[in-house]
Amino acid sequence: MKLIQTAFKSRIASYRVHSENRYSDYNMFFESIKNKVIHLLSEVIKIHNAVKVIMELFGRYILQTQKIVNNKSFNTANKVIDSAADLNDVFYVFVDLMTTQMSEFEKRDSGWELQFIMYVEINLNKFCAFGGSSYIKLPSFIEKKKGIVNVHNQDQCCFLWAIISALHPVRERTLDVSSYPQFSTVVDIEGMTFPVNLRDISKFELRNNISINVHTLESNFENDKIVYRVVGPECGNSHYFWIKNLSRLVLSQISNSQHKKYFCDGCLLHFSNENLLFQHQQNDCNHLYTSIPSREIKKDKYGAYILEPNPHYSYTNRTFRHEPYSFAYLIKYSFNDSLSKFELYRGANAANVFVKKTENYLTRIYENYLKPIIPMEHLTREK
Repeated sequence: MKLIQTAFKSRIASYRVHSENRYSDYNMFFESIKNKVIHLLSEVIKIHNAVKVIMELFGRYILQTQKIVNNKSFNTANKVIDSAADLNDVFYVFVDLMTTQMSEFEKRDSGWELQFIMYVEINLNKFCAFGGSSYIKLPSFIEKKKGIVNVHNQDQCCFLWAIISALHPVRERTLDVSSYPQFSTVVDIEGMTFPVNLRDISKFELRNNISINVHTLESNFENDKIVYRVVGPECGNSHYFWIKNLSRLVLSQISNSQHKKYFCDGCLLHFSNENLLFQHQQNDCNHLYTSIPSREIKKDKYGAYILEPNPHYSYTNRTFRHEPYSFAYLIKYSFNDSLSKFELYRGANAANVFVKKTENYLTRIYENYLKPIIPMEHLTREK
């Protein structure tokens, strides 16, 4: 690891991380530098508590048709990392962003081939958190949906005001703090720090015997406009608000219809009416769940680990076990069609029954037609 730039304006420092070996495989390269990167981020966060990080991946490419060699780079956007973040997860988020860009480049610019990955540059910038107020005005597009309550608080307790607005909803002045009871009289916040980190919400749930779902508002620039989507939670500190009507907020993401959807809080499946939702909650929801993608090793329904695709090795993932239920076959006699027979079977132990039937029938064919030795007729001179 090499320091290539020291503090300048908002920049804390820039580092260049090399692997001890030369790799052309993304996964092998990043695994070789993983511990270095995580250690660097950990040490910086100890000093600054929270930082903005940009990573840029550099690779050496060759255009075989013209014998041209060139360096290409692929960078990420700024990401805020604080002391509560899971640095292992953060590392792989950056890896996914850079390798996705790399793969798209190789597919888009036909002819360029990666010779080897050179290094990763990590730019560390200062992060200035919000001051006295944690209130954030949401995009007008989201506010017009009338699906959220975003209390105008002047402290770092937006999480608690979101909870209080849900527990004690009001019809008027829904955005004013004065419309709600003081959170200290409603919920137990002993031992909590503010702003609340995503990791601490589970403690709050246990202490207050309530269940909380957290979603993230994500923005992307697509087709010359900003597109907002509600996605899974991210690490780090966030601004919280109460999603009063999830259907209003996400309907455009899941359907072209304008009709209301009814969401199950347990698994996030949606239904067209309350009766279907009720039946699902009574009969199905305890037997299924919606899982958010993670980097944990997965197991299939048989308890075996699911292998990840690796271009260097063969692999097989067992996903289903099929039980034969039926079979059919036709035995055709070429010399006498009246002896031909069609056999059909449906039921249990189909494989065993098939083997036994075919063995028995082949035995009969052998005994009747192949085993008996029939003497040849004496041939005449004409024959």
